[in-house]
Amino acid sequence: MKFGLIGKNIGYSKSKELFEQWNLDYRVYDVDSVEQGLELVIDDKLDGFNVTKPFKKDIIQYLDGLMPNAERIQSVNCVKVFADTLIGENFDCDAFRNSLCHYISNHDAWEFDFPHRMAILGNGGVTPSILAALHEVVDGVSSSHEITVFARTPKDGETPIAEFDAKRFDLIVNTVPFEAGIDIDFNNKDKFIYYDLNYADRRLVDKAELNKHCSWSLDGMDMLERQAEMAKNWWLA
Repeated sequence: MKFGLIGKNIGYSKSKELFEQWNLDYRVYDVDSVEQGLELVIDDKLDGFNVTKPFKKDIIQYLDGLMPNAERIQSVNCVKVFADTLIGENFDCDAFRNSLCHYISNHDAWEFDFPHRMAILGNGGVTPSILAALHEVVDGVSSSHEITVFARTPKDGETPIAEFDAKRFDLIVNTVPFEAGIDIDFNNKDKFIYYDLNYADRRLVDKAELNKHCSWSLDGMDMLERQAEMAKNWWLA
């Protein structure tokens, strides 16, 4: 069986080494368009493939069907090939939720049940998954939670990233690719958590930890490992 990853400017990807630890034939396709990536994975007769930036939404129009999670979130990071039929799935939501909840419940420096004021930086293809994960955790717990999406080009209901002020939030999730060169002024005066989905550049993770109020900060490697195992189990089922 053969598997792979399609994305753009992904030379930093750790996916190949993750899947090869399970002795899977895994290829990385660094392409300029989702159409080019699809052509390559079809020509190579892959049995399944992951989808990363910036194609998690663009891929949907080319799929024959979506699993319930992907349908609900409208973002796909994994595709399984069933007899030339392409079915999309979303494991980003579950992987992020499980990762965040694991660290919150097992970290002595965090005394709250769950953050109350949450900021998501960026509105790319993974953001719907992060939003869904946070809502899954907090909506049934309290109506006092606040989730704000900040973006350079905000859509309806979002806020310009220029208005982001770190000290207003006790959870900050950065989804902006590290190549964009975003910087954050961690001016927090109360306990906070910083979760950066980037794993190839820990600059902001290390910077957050310099603030004495930072309970903990985490890069995206834990989330990547979790969703990779979910994808592997789905492909091989």
